[in-house]
Amino acid sequence: MANEARAAWLREHRPALTGALARTGAVLVRGLGVRTPLDLALVRDALGLAEAPGQERFAPTTDLGGGVSSAPEWGADREMCLHHEQSFGVRAPRVLLMSCAAEPTTGGETLLGDTRAMLRELPADLLARFRAHGWRLERNFRPYIGLPWSTAFGSTDPETLDAYAADQRMAAEWRPDGSLHTSQRRPAVARHPATGEECWFNDAAFFSQWSIDEVERKVLLSSFGPGGIPFNTALGDGTELTAAEWQSILDAYDAVTVRVRWRVGDLLLVDNILTAHGRAPFQGPREILVAPADPVPVEGI
Repeated sequence: MANEARAAWLREHRPALTGALARTGAVLVRGLGVRTPLDLALVRDALGLAEAPGQERFAPTTDLGGGVSSAPEWGADREMCLHHEQSFGVRAPRVLLMSCAAEPTTGGETLLGDTRAMLRELPADLLARFRAHGWRLERNFRPYIGLPWSTAFGSTDPETLDAYAADQRMAAEWRPDGSLHTSQRRPAVARHPATGEECWFNDAAFFSQWSIDEVERKVLLSSFGPGGIPFNTALGDGTELTAAEWQSILDAYDAVTVRVRWRVGDLLLVDNILTAHGRAPFQGPREILVAPADPVPVEGI
C-alpha cells in the first residue's frame, strides 16, 4: 500500500483504532504493508501521536531515524520477560508502534500481558507492599561487564550523564574504581492517563537478579557481591525480592500472556501502560521496528 493511501486509511479509522487500543491494550493491523522505518514513522504521524524521545537503554538498539529504532538486541535463544518501555524513567511512552520487516522461521512471537488483570493475579500481600513502597532499580556499569553506560545513556560525557540523572531524579554515583552506580525509585502501580484504570506498571521482575541465568548470577555475586551486579530490583523501601516473590510475578504474567505471531508488514499498536510486552525465543531472521510515542509522566499516572 502506498504511503498516501495508508495515511488516509489510518486517519479515517483513527477513532476506531484508538478506541480499541484503550479497551484491549493492543491492536494488530494486517494488510497495511508497514515494512520500513519511514513507513512506521508515517503511521505514527497519521495517528496524531507525538514522537517519544529515547532515554535509558537496557540493551543495544539501532537508531533508524525519525523516532524509529530496531527492537532491543536480545539472545534469540532466550525469552524476553514481559516488561514496559521506560517504566523506570520519569516519562514513558504511552503507545508503542511496532512493525515487522522480517519474520523469523520459527518462534519470535511478541508476548502481551494485560496489566489490569495482573492486579488480580498477584499475591495480595506482595501487591500491597508494591502499592505502598513502589519499586527500585539499581544498576552498576563497569568495563567489560554488561552494557556500557555510554551505550545505556547515549553519551560519553560524564557531565551530560550527571545532568540527565538530575532531570530523571536518578541517583548517580561515580565510584573510585571508575564504575557508575545508578538508582531510581518509581511507582509500581499506575492509573492510566486516559481510562483511569489501575495497572501494574514496573520492571521489578525484568531487572531482578533472579532473571539472570543461575550460573551467571552465582559468578557475578561471588565477584561483585549483591550490591555490585549489573542490575537488580527491590521494593521502594530497599527490601529485595525473594526468588519465590519473583516467581510469583512471573506466574501472574504467564496467566495473562497472549502471543502475537508476526507477518511481514504487520502493524502492532501497544498501550505501554495497559499492556506489558516481551518476546519468545526464535530461529531465523527477525526484524521488528519500534516507534515509542505519546510520552507521559510516570509519577503522574
